[in-house]
Amino acid sequence: MFKFFCVLVCLLFAASAALAKTSAESKLFLYISPTTHDYFLSQNETYELSVKRWRTHLRKFGKQAHTIGREQLVGGVLLGTLILPNSVALAADEREAIKLFVSRGGNLLGSGLVGSRDSSGNYVGLDFLQSIFHVETNGFFQETSDSFFMPYGDGPVTWPVPAGRRMPLLSAKDSVLRLKSDNLASVVMDWSRTMDLQPNGVMAFNEIGLSRLVYFSFPDTAWPYNRDVQLVMDASLAWLRREPIAYKAAWPDGYVASHLIEMDTEDKFATAVRLAELLEGEGFRGTFYCLTSEAVREPKTVHNLLARGHEIAYHADVHFGFNGDPGGEQELRIAFMIQQMQSIIGERSKEATGFRAPTESYDATTESLLHKYGIKHHAADLSSSADRLPFFSDPGGGRLNFSQSLVVLPRTQRDDIEFQKLQFNADAILANLLYDLNHTVNSGAFGLLSVHSQYFVDGGFMLSPMRSYVKRVSDFRDRLWVARGDEIANWWRRREVVTIKQKKRESTLTILVDSPISVPGLSVFVTVPRKNAVMRIVDISNTSSVRVKKIDSFRSALIFDKHKEGKTVLSLVFDDGR
Repeated sequence: MFKFFCVLVCLLFAASAALAKTSAESKLFLYISPTTHDYFLSQNETYELSVKRWRTHLRKFGKQAHTIGREQLVGGVLLGTLILPNSVALAADEREAIKLFVSRGGNLLGSGLVGSRDSSGNYVGLDFLQSIFHVETNGFFQETSDSFFMPYGDGPVTWPVPAGRRMPLLSAKDSVLRLKSDNLASVVMDWSRTMDLQPNGVMAFNEIGLSRLVYFSFPDTAWPYNRDVQLVMDASLAWLRREPIAYKAAWPDGYVASHLIEMDTEDKFATAVRLAELLEGEGFRGTFYCLTSEAVREPKTVHNLLARGHEIAYHADVHFGFNGDPGGEQELRIAFMIQQMQSIIGERSKEATGFRAPTESYDATTESLLHKYGIKHHAADLSSSADRLPFFSDPGGGRLNFSQSLVVLPRTQRDDIEFQKLQFNADAILANLLYDLNHTVNSGAFGLLSVHSQYFVDGGFMLSPMRSYVKRVSDFRDRLWVARGDEIANWWRRREVVTIKQKKRESTLTILVDSPISVPGLSVFVTVPRKNAVMRIVDISNTSSVRVKKIDSFRSALIFDKHKEGKTVLSLVFDDGR
């Protein structure tokens, strides 16, 4: 076994002459359109601004990247990936050459209003870009400064960037198209992620016949050339070049997204049982953040929730925020809430390891004290993270110890407090809840829905929408991991210590999974080189139990039902999906 393991590791990291060979499909062609150049010049604008970032970015590819002009395009370039940076104006022969390139199996990446103007600069519509990239358009986004590119997490062309990260996008007049596609990779939303009733896709990908396509519905200059943007560009190019990529998935057991349904259990404390019953009806469990001054009046309710399998956590002692209060006062309150919980459930108070600040009011001192008193996760506010994923807080400012650090679960959805302020009726509340749910699943994100006990009384405005909502959540049970806050936080810690490396040799992808602890449920997503290609494990180095699950037409997952600590080396091959 040791010899077998060494051989596999050598295969994983040894240089191979075969890897140095450049296939025709791996070549990259940056097209500089003279027609577009002339159009921008007529508008006193510079086409080079769009082209420059691609020139810069493609340097890392060395001899695989080529800049070509009209003569080479029309003359017929070799197969590979053709990049059209904001090629707004295209002459008839350029259009035909691009169509021919794609029909022969060439891959295409485009940005902006590709081909929307003719050789004279006249607007001719969006038919060319819709047909060549196989997308539908639905008008433009309004010009605004509150506009963000939010990528889908763990997606084939956006996987290096966390789900839902707010990436600033300049939305000038008639510059960012609204897209509809079966394969979206990103949407545009405002900072608060407000429901948008119109299609809001801005990045799409597809595989049609022998060609792969990636399209950004905005000019390259609409977003900053920063690390996140470069990661999306790299992931897009790797996918276009059919390079299978293995990466650690955000969620266990092949789930694509996760959801916490929690209650801030305050006034009308006993109504918490109503939410518990709703969740249990679909086989779910939730988290109840308890205001301990109310919990001591309802000890039977607390014991009831525990007995049903729900998580009991803290919502402070009284309903006042912490932000800005002296550290001594904050510590007294935290110590007192723990004391009150101990008086209710005794030794089981050790299981109360979650916290949610009243009115979402907290500061770094609060988080430091939570860490000191053994709290493991903090359900925080909408502004706590730019991403729609959990993250680690290190209040002490030292090196993170993931086994001990505080996991922050950001609220990602509107809650009933906001619905009340907006004076939404039951139908509007349900529409917003379902919109957030669909977006959570589509974007591979973490969804945190917060509701309040006082709105679950007879006639309370959240009762009817939540009944319908929880049933709808159950429809996603094959893709959405609905879990308690402590379960999500514990998973996030275990997941963090795992590292993934890979090496491609001819037709075999070898993956090294390294972890100091066992992580059952670990999922490793792999982008497949062809649509619907079947991924098979042909070798594994230890006794870990791993199965393959198809996620969609472009991704499969390695799911570790049993994961052995240490190094696991797997060799994969891909059978043709056609």
